[in-house]
Amino acid sequence: MKPQSCRIYADFIFYLRTSVKAVVFLFLSVFLFSCLSTADKKNSFQLNSPKKNNFANYFKIYRQEGFSVLVNYLNVAKTDSAVYVLYPGEKPELSFEAFYVKTPAQEVACLSSVFVGFLNRLNVLEKIKAVDNIDFISNAMVRYLNAEGSVKQLSKTGQLNIEETLLCGVEVIFTNPGGDKRKDFDKRLLDANIIPVVCADYYENHPLGRAEWIKVISLFFGKENQADSLFEETEKKYFALKNSADTCKYKPTVFTELKTNDTWFVSGGKSSLAQFLNDAGADYLWKDNGKTDATALNMEQVIQKALNADYWLNLHLCNSANDILAIDKRYGEFKAFKTGNLYNNNGMLNLGGGNEYWENGLCNPDEILAELIKIFHPNLSPDKKLKYYKQLK
Repeated sequence: MKPQSCRIYADFIFYLRTSVKAVVFLFLSVFLFSCLSTADKKNSFQLNSPKKNNFANYFKIYRQEGFSVLVNYLNVAKTDSAVYVLYPGEKPELSFEAFYVKTPAQEVACLSSVFVGFLNRLNVLEKIKAVDNIDFISNAMVRYLNAEGSVKQLSKTGQLNIEETLLCGVEVIFTNPGGDKRKDFDKRLLDANIIPVVCADYYENHPLGRAEWIKVISLFFGKENQADSLFEETEKKYFALKNSADTCKYKPTVFTELKTNDTWFVSGGKSSLAQFLNDAGADYLWKDNGKTDATALNMEQVIQKALNADYWLNLHLCNSANDILAIDKRYGEFKAFKTGNLYNNNGMLNLGGGNEYWENGLCNPDEILAELIKIFHPNLSPDKKLKYYKQLK
């Protein structure tokens, strides 16, 4: 090859290599810019400030344009949580891990009777396709639908039947924390696109805090405005009742529960039950212990403090004074037993043991408060009839 030809050929090869590098570089630049732009869009996404809860401490709701983000805390310390993205239209693309739920949900399961109560208040009972144990459900419509086969039973023995759950076709399962996140969010359910909505409503230390969980449930049915209105009405009624009880100078002393085997679990002074009793104008004997959970005591410790208490409430499954004595004769030593001031929160039971107190009462704390005020201060509401509570004789 001639020198001139060699030079032309070498220049051509250099030009070709340079051009290829330029094209590759241009392609990579465009690709990387595109990726970074997308990542920047996701990573720069900012949630609006959460909607302020009035009383609840174990969930947060972030209202966004076109969707909502729900954070449910799964333990008392709030060190673990689950995030849900609820969207009625186009599915949003977010940079954080979450369970995505298209709303409104059409078929759901309720693994605690309180969720049935919330759905009842929101007028969406027809969405229930499964419950844990029908014996514990009081709602007549749900029981009827179960009898005709439209509502399945998933946990008769206390253990969730995964196979039945997969077959019943629900999209969402409302449940409580079980203490093991792997079981709460069973992979078999997630693989079948069944989303567990784990609600720690029973951690709330104010009756209105637990009732405020209606706002969480409402997100799955597009009923947010209705839930806000219902809760606002409940809160207003609750405080009107509390204010009436506050006018009473006399505050009768009260204690609760029975021992289980040799242990008597008394509710903490910062628990929702203690709040109920305080707001009803009573003097709860363990109001100062500063705990939100129960304290384990023995019989002698309770006798020492509560022997001369005026009232005794929440007496497990007892239906009469004789039922109490049959458990332990020493119960007859309490002043509240001798005076007949025994009131149990099982005034409305079905044949299977379902209790309206846990299903609808906790969703309507103003109704429970009204009954407690009737018990402690009957002169404030002489015509009031007890529903959730009954006097044991």
